[in-house]
Amino acid sequence: MLPLSRRGKPLVPILTQQGATETELYAAEELQAHLQAATGAPFEIREGSSLLPHAIVVGQGALAERLRPDVNFRALGDEEVVLSCRDGYLLLAGGRPRGTLYAVYRFLHTQLGVRWWAPWAIHIPRKRDLTIPTLNLREQPAFEYREPFWFHAFEGDWAARNYSNGSRPNLTSKHGGKITYAGLVLSSFWLVPPQTYFEQHPEWYSLIEGKRRWERAQLCWTNPELREFLVERVRQVLRENPRARIVSISQEDWTGACRCDHCRAVEEREGSAVAPILEAVNYIAERLEREFPHVAFDTLAYWYTRKPTRTLRPRPSVIVRLCSIECSFAQPLESPKNADFVDDIRGWSERCQRLYVWDYTTNFSHYLLPHPNYFVLGANLRFFHKHGVRGVFEQGAYQSHGGEMAELKAWVLAQLLWNPYQDGNRLIDEFLRGYFGAAARHVGSYLRLMADAAREFKMTCFTNPANAPYLRYPVLRRAEMLWERAERAVQDNPDLRWRVQVARLPVWYAWLVNWDSLQEQANTAKQVWQPPADKKTLAQSWIQRATAPGPEGWKPITHVNEAGVTPEEFVKKVVG
Repeated sequence: MLPLSRRGKPLVPILTQQGATETELYAAEELQAHLQAATGAPFEIREGSSLLPHAIVVGQGALAERLRPDVNFRALGDEEVVLSCRDGYLLLAGGRPRGTLYAVYRFLHTQLGVRWWAPWAIHIPRKRDLTIPTLNLREQPAFEYREPFWFHAFEGDWAARNYSNGSRPNLTSKHGGKITYAGLVLSSFWLVPPQTYFEQHPEWYSLIEGKRRWERAQLCWTNPELREFLVERVRQVLRENPRARIVSISQEDWTGACRCDHCRAVEEREGSAVAPILEAVNYIAERLEREFPHVAFDTLAYWYTRKPTRTLRPRPSVIVRLCSIECSFAQPLESPKNADFVDDIRGWSERCQRLYVWDYTTNFSHYLLPHPNYFVLGANLRFFHKHGVRGVFEQGAYQSHGGEMAELKAWVLAQLLWNPYQDGNRLIDEFLRGYFGAAARHVGSYLRLMADAAREFKMTCFTNPANAPYLRYPVLRRAEMLWERAERAVQDNPDLRWRVQVARLPVWYAWLVNWDSLQEQANTAKQVWQPPADKKTLAQSWIQRATAPGPEGWKPITHVNEAGVTPEEFVKKVVG
């Protein structure tokens, strides 16, 4: 055991080491700040060239090697962490570039109980006397690429503290950077803009019904001149983006595959529309992987290209990113309702050395509509990991704050992306207690109410509220009662009351978007019609909350769906 502070006074210094990276120095600063916030003790950071009787040692270097000669620090994975407390020393170190920073965050998370729920909600337990037990922990994240793609999760400190390393968050050099993409997906027309090349090279684009076209179409991936052009174009992109570790070479977001004889022959031979694309990506990768040995070449298995190929295999440097867009998200992905997707992920896992998944955790048509997928998130990520998936993109409400249960989903997903074998339900309960305080019990009852009502329903990422059983009148009346209790439970705490009020907005949204139908349901069932207020008053209350200022780190809601409808436009539409 190692005492770190007593009665608010530090008992050990924090030692960095000669040759420390920017990220390792920042890790020491993060440790210092959080320890001081927890204990009140002003811990000193200094560079250490020799071991003191007792100390916290941060990062790789000679001191770390003396403390743990059994660990080859230079051979650690990029994000692998080592936490060791013995013989009067606490060592927090890891691989480069991000391992040491993650080691500090794992220590603060597991030993001090620090939680970074949202950029505006951080929990640091207060403990003036702090002693650390014997530790010997070495771990690394289950997935190499981890991106909970929710608007507030793009904030750099939140992302780093919750182990997100994807391309969108504002992760800078102090955070150890991130996995940078050159183009994310749907990139073929970015690489070969038809406005520039179609007139001169119509043969590079889809042949459909005997005519070359590019509108709502794709590339002619088997065209040999196009492939050579793509090699040079991707080479140019990578030279212009030296930090890129993945380059996207993928279809557009519609159908319109090329029906020329060559493309059709490849597709028919392999039994999948992805085959002409994958052949081209393999060709590009083979030509460029020696020049760019740290780059992976990414393509989609999405929509009409989702099926695995029969014999064609992606090269080791090629990522196939399988998309779950057709699935039902009220049930685990490994369920009978999603049998086709299960077959596809198993097929790709047998064929692909670097399989990624693009998963969906929101309703794009209605960001603020209840979307009860809360209790399947853990099962889904375990399913991915068991089938060899190495990277996961969890797409949420990414254009604005205010997505339904956004804070809960992003935090739970981030923890599961580090270790999917945690109990997802326990993580949800932990978040509810930490984020909603005394209202947690009622919010938890609401989550279970909605999930139970959705249990047998095919809930997609574009679900129409008129069809959803969890948005029917009896369910919303019960939901309304639970949110009333939740607000009363925290009425004397302004921060918690604000969090509850914002989290309640999706239920009010459901009333407003389905008002006439709900009234008809109540009348048909001969139930008393008891909405939260009359429609106009409810709409006014909803928009006041949606567009009001909030705590530091929060911005008022600007999007109620992916199409960009604003709160003002939504209210005008539903009220008239």
